[in-house]
Amino acid sequence: MTRVRPTWPDLPAVVRAAIEERLGAKVTSWVSHDGGYSPGLASVLTTDRGRAFVKTASPDQTEALRLHRREAVKAALLPETVPSPALLWSLEVPDVGPDAPAGERNWAVLAFEPVDGRAVRTDPWDLDDVDLLARLALRIGEHPAPDGDEFPDFAAKPWPQAEQLTDERPAGLSTYDPWLADHLDLIARLATPADRQAEAFKGDSLVHGDFRADNVLIVGSQDRGHGVVVDWPHAMRGAAFLDLVAMLPAVHALGGPEPSEVLDRTPLPRGTDPEAVLTWLAVVTAYFAHGSLQPPPPGIPHLRHFQRIQAEACIAWLRELMRE
Repeated sequence: MTRVRPTWPDLPAVVRAAIEERLGAKVTSWVSHDGGYSPGLASVLTTDRGRAFVKTASPDQTEALRLHRREAVKAALLPETVPSPALLWSLEVPDVGPDAPAGERNWAVLAFEPVDGRAVRTDPWDLDDVDLLARLALRIGEHPAPDGDEFPDFAAKPWPQAEQLTDERPAGLSTYDPWLADHLDLIARLATPADRQAEAFKGDSLVHGDFRADNVLIVGSQDRGHGVVVDWPHAMRGAAFLDLVAMLPAVHALGGPEPSEVLDRTPLPRGTDPEAVLTWLAVVTAYFAHGSLQPPPPGIPHLRHFQRIQAEACIAWLRELMRE
């Protein structure tokens, strides 16, 4: 995640003017938050009236544009007790520069309260931070999801990747541990049936849907720090264990402890069904493996590598659970 993002001077004048009008003051300085996967500006902007964290997506950044618009709606509905920065406002800014094509082309702009926190320590991984991440994932799940269609049921989301891998048997499978290809039929039986997924994923808890270390900032002292979670476009309603289980392969893939070690220290919610965890892990394994073999999406060239290393971590964990 080495992306260098555009900064304030890189934005078109019409977009800068719209942001300053909404802020009510001229931007006097900015600090870019590089890294991550979306390609647009992500900066703390300072004016003589205060600061705001602002991120943008241009009309050409189609996937980021879609996610920013979705996040604007969901972030506005999150309960105040969710550990997330408050959404201040969002804008749609027409791209009306001299080189803009005919037709409606808007920029999406979101502004949040700034968070003065540090990144999770991952080089090397700090076990206290890993524990904080695990507790934070569970804390999100302690909140009921807001009512309404903006937070759809996780169990209703289609996850066809296991079936696709089984049917297609893409050549890239040979670059993975042979265990994956040898067990695709079994993984598909675990991951594909709609009734199995519905039973495993059902619940009324808030699910972040993309919970990872790079979406968390830690605020406060080393001994009494707490986490703040950003980037909510994928938030849904479902079982309370989903975020924690989905986070663990990413931790291990990036050099952190194995999933079983983290769960020894921070167990899943009481009453979690091991079969539900196995179903979710089979789904996630197929999702990352299938995704890693696709062409890179526009503007996010390093996504496939990250999916690859997560798939490898998922395979190792799934092998472990299936031996038990």
